[in-house]
Amino acid sequence: MRLLVVAAALVACGRGGHGDRKHDQGSAAVAGSGSAPSLVPKLGISDDGTAVLARLDHDIAVTRDQPLRYVTYVLARASYRSRVEDYQEAEHFTADWVARKPGDQEAWTARTRALLAIHEFGSAREALEHVKKLADDPSQWHDLAVALDEATGPRDRAAAARLADVKANPNSTTETLYAGTLALDGKFDAAIAEIPKAAAKVYDNAPFTFAWLYFQWGRLYEQKGDYASARAFYQEAHARLPGYVEANAHLAQTMMLTGDTAGAKQVVTAALASDRNPALLDLAAQLGLGTVEAARAEWERYVTALPKAWSDHAARFFVATGKDPKRAEELAKANLANRDVPEARELVVQTALAAGDTATACDAAGSLIDAPLRAHRFAAWQAFSRCGRTADAARLSKDLGISP
Repeated sequence: MRLLVVAAALVACGRGGHGDRKHDQGSAAVAGSGSAPSLVPKLGISDDGTAVLARLDHDIAVTRDQPLRYVTYVLARASYRSRVEDYQEAEHFTADWVARKPGDQEAWTARTRALLAIHEFGSAREALEHVKKLADDPSQWHDLAVALDEATGPRDRAAAARLADVKANPNSTTETLYAGTLALDGKFDAAIAEIPKAAAKVYDNAPFTFAWLYFQWGRLYEQKGDYASARAFYQEAHARLPGYVEANAHLAQTMMLTGDTAGAKQVVTAALASDRNPALLDLAAQLGLGTVEAARAEWERYVTALPKAWSDHAARFFVATGKDPKRAEELAKANLANRDVPEARELVVQTALAAGDTATACDAAGSLIDAPLRAHRFAAWQAFSRCGRTADAARLSKDLGISP
């Protein structure tokens, strides 16, 4: 459970999250309403996901006097239900814990996890230094260090660590995390090739595990632009854990992108019955099930509570459904200041262009000219085409196969 908590936090930090659905015109999107179920590995039987989430609520209620278990459970629920209150509780609880027991390694480990989950990366690195001083072995802090490197850089160091982890301990989690690292480098086919290897090493039948794995595998296809295949994986994640908010959001998005508006409405309506998450409210507004105002208010509530955790997600809402590019650019800039990675730069480019701020877009696009992902280079081409960097735009146009 602790490793999955770190992994789930990593996905939100380093690889996109709610609303991450913009792709350039050269991506390999699959049209139509079909899916590709034959691609989805069939895992074993698991307990009812709704009942398991209810048990998690009970476990949280009865373990407050067991700090490590309590924080693990709260962060697990935060990862799956995406409720800002759980992230706040984890942050407040661990701050109090380390203040009371500054020499407790478990306290600092939990503190690092909580800070990582809310994107307080600078503070997380400081907390990790306490863990390193108190730990008996590097294995006790290795996963946290790699997660931070992948979220903020240096990513080459994170990639090397992921590969080493797979070689030293090949299991479903290490294989899946390694696949995600490959995808960050634009190696989608190699990443997807890891899925059968990971599936063959699943020895845990918890719905949390199955849902998380299916979701991560779906993300590989979504990042590649194959929405029909991604949808099939998200459908499995939803079936295992119906309350998994991020999986539900991505399932609805891929349903919309593959022509199944009715299915998307069913997913969003059911999900909103238990979770008024802003990503779901965004989708509801797009589908005519709710208002843009409701989504905007909830995104602002999330950003006010934990600005670094939600600035990138909220920026994607404001530049699209929210139709407020200035607010989107403001949030995207804050996200870039917190972690200078390609996807953060691309978000600044997209929001700045939407806001008519070509100077900012061009400045942010500078390092994307050689980015591994096509979508990032495409954003750079858009910026350079608008701000007069004709030579760079021409180079990217040739690289991307875009007609002048």
